[in-house]
Amino acid sequence: MPFFPRNLHVHVLFALALAFPLADARAAQDMLEKVVILKRHGVRAAMSSPEKLGEFSLRPWPSFSVPAGHLTTNGVELESLLGNYYHAYYRQAGLLRGDRRDCSRAYYWANRTQRTIATAQALAKTLTPGCDAEVHHVAEGRSDPMFDGPPALHAEIAGARMQAALAGRIGADAQAWNAAQQDAIDSLQALLLQCAQRPCPADAVPSQRRLDAVPAALPTPPRGIPGIEGPAATASGLTESLLMGWADGQDFAALGWRGLDEATLLRAFAPHQAEFALRLRAPDVARMASSQLASRLLATLLQGTDASMHQAPIGNGEPLVVVSGHDGTLTLLAGLLDLHWQLPGYQPDQTPPGGALVFERWLRADGNRVIRTRYVAQSLSQLRERRPLSLDTPPLTAQVFIPGCSTATPAYDCPLDVLAQAMNTAIDPGFIVTDGN
Repeated sequence: MPFFPRNLHVHVLFALALAFPLADARAAQDMLEKVVILKRHGVRAAMSSPEKLGEFSLRPWPSFSVPAGHLTTNGVELESLLGNYYHAYYRQAGLLRGDRRDCSRAYYWANRTQRTIATAQALAKTLTPGCDAEVHHVAEGRSDPMFDGPPALHAEIAGARMQAALAGRIGADAQAWNAAQQDAIDSLQALLLQCAQRPCPADAVPSQRRLDAVPAALPTPPRGIPGIEGPAATASGLTESLLMGWADGQDFAALGWRGLDEATLLRAFAPHQAEFALRLRAPDVARMASSQLASRLLATLLQGTDASMHQAPIGNGEPLVVVSGHDGTLTLLAGLLDLHWQLPGYQPDQTPPGGALVFERWLRADGNRVIRTRYVAQSLSQLRERRPLSLDTPPLTAQVFIPGCSTATPAYDCPLDVLAQAMNTAIDPGFIVTDGN
């Protein structure tokens, strides 16, 4: 009969403890504490009429069934599909419970326009289903400094400074900057005028306006963010209308358009991105126009920690906050923090309808709080075909690196205290108001 020591169980337990000393530590997991989804509104009707857009094209433009700039019926459905995805994602991550308790765990804020409010409403129906979610916004007739900037932004001296910041990036030569976008303009003009060759011959379609004939100029400084005029700036607006029509599922082929597909759209988006990069990512412009939003965002990410806050957070402590704004909203903040992303089928840093910068606050297993940031948007095919989204068929996602803060980890973990220092340095206190919303 084999001999077993009387205290064998003690030796076995001791050996197991030596073999697996970190078992409990390994079992610990990172915990998601807070999420802010800063998103662009969904698919809207074109801002200009089909007749106005048609001045630059051989073929007619589709008509939308809603007023200019309003969220379309398909735009509502697409936001609901996004809401389904976010609901599944954040249930899996443990932030949402999947029942009526979620009604008190989410807060929605929107700019005062129809498309931003309707976007948040459509998203809420599936992100927090079964809840009578209120979409908060400023009262009619009021300005929201998170989206419009504070009053100081609209002072004459601020407009002049921003105009100088823009002009200084291009040598004050609007003609030269527009000429640098000529290749993209030629591609778009060939599509609009349905030319068989690129560039279109000067006499190709004499009855239509030509992009390359639009005068280039830096207009008089406005009360607010300045602009630039010329072929590229005009192309920027036209390509946004193309994007919205395509994403809405409009039948361009039935109207006689040829050669319009995703590859063509990708090239056509270039002037819009060039204009946004020039106007809204100029450091001084972004700093002046986005400090208000950045200060509120930081306060929201800090809420519930021991860190001190100098601004009112968005919401009332809910773990999930949705802010519904515009492409300029996201681009200005990205310019302030030097954030960049790339999604397949889009230009660098492009903000498709419904796309969002998502900021997540995680409490890691090691006790450190970090921010993980990603950009989320539906692909052109997901938009046009209104494809259902799920954890198995998600939207496009790109992890975003925050300069001066993110670390060399898969999700570019950014320590919360380092982010607070970086954002407080970037924010201009002369362009924030402290009364909150």
